[in-house]
Order: sequence, then structure tokens, then C-alpha cells
Amino acid sequence: MTAPEAAVTGLATVDAAIVLGFLVVVTLVGYYMSNVASQGIEDYFLGSNKIPWWVLGISTATSNFDMTGTMIIVAMVYEFGYRGFLIEMRGGVGLALAFLMVFLGKWLRRSRVMTSAQWMKIRFGTDDQGKTAHLLSAIAQCLFSLGMIVYFCVGGGKFLEYFLPYSKTTCTAIMVAVGLTYTLMSGIYGVVFTDVIQMIILSFAAIYLSVKGFNSEIHGIVSQSWLGLDLAFPDDLKTSVMARHVADAAKTAELEQLTSFFGVFVLFYVAKSTIEGMSGVGGYTDQRFFAARNEREAGLLTLESIVISVLRWTMVAGLAALGLAVVHGNDPALAHVADIISQDPEMTLPAVISAMVPVGIKGIMLAGLIAAAMSTFDSTLNAGASYLVIDIYQSYINPKADMKQLVKASHVATIALAVVGVLIAAIIPNINIIWDWITMALSAGMFMPLFLRWYWPRFNGYGFAAGTAGGMIAAVIVKGGFSTLPIYVSFPTIMGISFVFCVLASLMTPPVEEKVLLDFWLKINPGGAWKAYGFKAIDEGYITRQEMADRQIEKLNDTIATCLAVPFQISILITSMAVVFHDWEKVGIFGLITVVTGVGLYLFWFSNLKMQWQCDEDDKRFGGDEVLRLDQIQGRRYGRRQREGHQHNHKPRHQHHREEHDNHQKREERPRNSSSEDGDAPRQRRPRQRHHRNQGPRRDSGSSS
Repeated sequence: MTAPEAAVTGLATVDAAIVLGFLVVVTLVGYYMSNVASQGIEDYFLGSNKIPWWVLGISTATSNFDMTGTMIIVAMVYEFGYRGFLIEMRGGVGLALAFLMVFLGKWLRRSRVMTSAQWMKIRFGTDDQGKTAHLLSAIAQCLFSLGMIVYFCVGGGKFLEYFLPYSKTTCTAIMVAVGLTYTLMSGIYGVVFTDVIQMIILSFAAIYLSVKGFNSEIHGIVSQSWLGLDLAFPDDLKTSVMARHVADAAKTAELEQLTSFFGVFVLFYVAKSTIEGMSGVGGYTDQRFFAARNEREAGLLTLESIVISVLRWTMVAGLAALGLAVVHGNDPALAHVADIISQDPEMTLPAVISAMVPVGIKGIMLAGLIAAAMSTFDSTLNAGASYLVIDIYQSYINPKADMKQLVKASHVATIALAVVGVLIAAIIPNINIIWDWITMALSAGMFMPLFLRWYWPRFNGYGFAAGTAGGMIAAVIVKGGFSTLPIYVSFPTIMGISFVFCVLASLMTPPVEEKVLLDFWLKINPGGAWKAYGFKAIDEGYITRQEMADRQIEKLNDTIATCLAVPFQISILITSMAVVFHDWEKVGIFGLITVVTGVGLYLFWFSNLKMQWQCDEDDKRFGGDEVLRLDQIQGRRYGRRQREGHQHNHKPRHQHHREEHDNHQKREERPRNSSSEDGDAPRQRRPRQRHHRNQGPRRDSGSSS
């Protein structure tokens, strides 16, 4: 039985009306925001850095709450229990958010650029090596954005065809048309503010499914092995998992490899996510930090995103519990749904919603999950268009383009990415194929260049270009010719090849100009081997020794806070799942870890965030093309004081005369002595000469000069 056939009668009229109403509302929001976004290219892609942090935080969480990824995660937890969570350290947990919250997010905001590719210019300069890194980064980011759009289209179509009487391609086209419309009209404004509406609906859906899953008792269904959280894979769990996929030889071989070396896989996924968190993920994630009003808000929006992600994982746990209840419940009315889940665990999410959610609520559920899919799509689409327009069109095709031309180019780029994505999705058979190409051919090729750019000053633009190109070529060769290699072997191999290209190309070509590196250190204060540039900054009068010490203390606090942020994020998500599973022992253990690490984060991270006025001062000092030296800052302050003093002395004429009159009154009312101290005649009071503003003292006509 196919998915569309299993949809029984499709959506009820009420559910269809709810979904249609949601699509109309988000389109109207995009239309309302279109006037703001059309004012210029910075409005279209960054919102002119005026969007509040809480809106960007909700948008980040909504974009990470993608429907396609959620379908895969639900399947993993359904089959492996808590170990499915450990497998999703590969990306679904979003462990990079912990690093972005503490230090990488503020580093991105301090760069004060519009795109990840444009960032290359402040790190490598604007000469040939800087342009080479910039162009190759732009191309790679465009390909990554296109891959994510295809990933969205394949997963979204697979989900919707379960409910609608249309093919996967038609379902995808409907969703893309709506997302494209409001993104095209309003840019990032439409993206983030529709994300807020989408998260409201999505939160309702997540809470409903979490509560429903909580109320379904699974302890009589699952084994203790399913509830385990260690790195060993028990034999009984392995047997049950393998039995479900015995007809699929390729899947069986993949599972055999995963279960036999489970601990190695998990440790590899954690190491991969750690390097990714320390490097930056690019795409729409970086765009949120570029759009933040200041570095303080860059950290706050990430904390908010981590907390909101709890809803995703309680929903995942609830769906997994409900899926198990359907399969093991022996209800004849749900037999066909149980067959679908057993044959393809990735269909657990749509199957559970179809079978166990009542009319009316089902429409809200569907609208919420469509919202999750569209949020990922619109964020990726807007970020991808920014690379095409700012980093390729404006930089190399039409450098003299005015704002009207750039906005028009943004519209064309947005449409082109969407159309190409839909066409490619039509020929991709399943989600895993496109995901493998995204993580292997694109991510693996850029891992080392993205990491080295922050921490190694000798790394130059040619090294970045060579490492990216060499890594991508190696990824294609490994993927095409050595596809049977496990990922913990193939991925490090690609990273190693990319690393060799990075180092050799950097050492064989001239380094980046010292002035570019010094400005980069002053603006960003990155970690790694940059200490010499701190002393250079002191010698050249850019910072004081106290500022140098403050920067070192900041790095120490960030290191401690990062060691707290990672267990905080992991423990808060496991705690939320354990509540749904009634696993109170884990609730107690991981809940305590959450509280302890949360207190530590308050002391070492939150209490050390810069205040808004400090961020404003930094923007004035480091936001220009060249960093100001201390004497230039003092000169500006002296000039400002002079202007303020000049304005104070030149008061309005009526105010000047009024003050003179009041002062004269006070002198007249002051008590006078009747005699001097020695009893002589009273002292004669010398008459005060008055003169007007802008006049010198009056002279007698007969006096000489």
C-alpha cells in the first residue's frame, strides 16, 4: 500500500481549511513586510541589523525544526531509543549551537559583513588571494544552499503525499510556491516574522504530541536495552532492529556496520560536531548572527534557540512512543498504519498524525509541520540568494549596480534557486542520498578551511581555496569509488586530504598582509595563535595593556563557558525526552546536570556579556574599514567635547539675558556688611560692567589701547 493510498480519505474539510488559512496568513505577512524589505539590499538580507534578538532566536529554532530532519530523527528514536539521540549527534541535536552561543556567534557579528563569503575579505584581504577565497567560498555556499533546498523538497514532498491526493512533486511544488512568494516579497523580514507565526503553531503541535506520547505507556512494550544510553549496542536490540530490515540488503549492511561499531560512530559524530561548532556552519545560520543588532544579542538569540529546541525533542519522543503503541497495540483498525511504520520507520511521523490525531487538531498539526519545512526552505533560499547577489553578481558581474538593480537581482536569484531545487528533487529517489552528498561532498570538503581560518594566522586565501577545492574533489572520489567505507573512515580521510592542501598552499604562497591580520584580530579577538598580534596592537597604539589583559580574560571565560554549554545542551534535551518516556532516573540525573551547568553559564558567560552601550562603542571603534588607534579615538572625543562646549556657550539670546538678570537679582538680595572688619567706613562697591555676547569689554572713548 502506498503512502497516498494509506491516507484513507485524505484531510477533512476543517483540517484543509486550517492548512489553507495558515498558508494565506504567512503570505499576507510577507506582503506586509515587502515595503520594508524593498528599501535596500541590507534590508532584504539583514534587516539593517534592526530585528530584535528574540525574533531571530525564534527564527533560528524554527529553521532548525525542519520537517525532513524530524522525520529521520523520529525514525532513529523509534528504532534505537536514546541511542537514536546519540546517533543524531551527527547533526540533528544541533550541538554547534553551544559553540555559537558562547563565542562563535559574537565572532561572526563582530565581522560586520552580510555573508559568509564576504567575510573572506576581512580575513584574507581584497588582493588576489582574498578574491580567490571569496569567490570559491561563494560558489561552495551556493551549492550547499541548493543542496539544502533539494533536501527540503524531497522530504517535504514525501510527507505531504501521505495526506494529499497528489504526487510527491506536486506536493513539493505547492509548498515551494507559498514559501517562494513571501520570501521573494519581503526577504529576511518575511522569513523571520513568518517564522514567529510558524513557531506558535509548531509549539502547539509539539506540546500536543508530547502530552499524547507521555500518556501512552511504553515500558511494557520496549526493553531495557531500548532505554539504555551507553555506547555499547546490546545484542537483543540489534536483533530486533535487523529483523525489521531483513528484506533490504543495503540497509542491513549499513545497520550491521553501525551496530557493530556504535561507540566509534558516536565519538566520531561528537568530534565532527565539535569541529563544526568551532568553525561555523555557514548558510542561513550565519546570516542570523550577521543580522543581529550587536554581539550581546547574538549570544542571547542562540540561548533562546537551544531552549526552544526542547519542544522538538519532546515531540520526537512523543511520536516515537505513539509509533510503538500503534505497532505493538494489535488494534485491527490501525493494522495498515502499523504495516507502514514497520516497513519504513521514516513514515512514523505522518502515519501517527493520520491515525491518532482527531479532526481539527490534525489540521493544526499539519500546518505546524508544514511551517517547520517552509522555515528551513525560506531561510536557505534567502541565504542562498544573498551569496549569488552580493558575492557573485555585485562583486564580479556588475560592481556598479545600484540598490534597485541589486534588489531586482535578489528576486531573480531567489526564483532561480527555487526552480532548480524543485527540478533536481524530482529525480532524487530518497532523502538519504541528498543528505549524504550534503554532508560528504560539501561539508567534508569545507571543514578544515573553515576551521583554520579562525585559529591559524599563516593560513591565507590560496590555502582556503586549495583546501576547499581539494576536499570537495576528494569527497566526490570517495563517495563515488569507495562508498562502502564507513563514515568514520571516509570523512576523516577527506578532512586529512583537505588539510594537506590547506597547509601546502598556504606555505608555498605569500602570507596575508600584516595590516589585514592586525585589523582582523582587533575586530574579532579570535582564539588560536594570534598572541603576537596583541603585542603588535599595543606597540602601534591600537589598544592598551589593560585591554589586552581583558581580551585574554574573555577567552578564558569563553573556554570555561563552552565546557559548560555543551553538557547543558545535551542534558536539557535528554531530560525532556526522559519526561515523555517516564524515565524518572534519567530526569533526576540529567536535570541536575542541566541546573549545575546552567548556573555555571550564568557566572562565566551571561554575566560577562557586553552591555549594549559597550557594543555600540565597539561598533564605532571597529566597524569602519580601518580600526581606529587610541590617539584617533581621543582626538574624536576631544573634538566632540569642543563642539559640545561651543554649543553650551552659544545659548539663545533671550536665555543669555535672562540668566544675567537672575544673577543680578541674587547679588542685590545678598546681605551687605554695614562696615569693614576694622570699623572703617563701608567699602564702596565697584559697579559691574555688563556686555553682550560676542562683544569685548567696553572702552572709554578717551582711553588709549
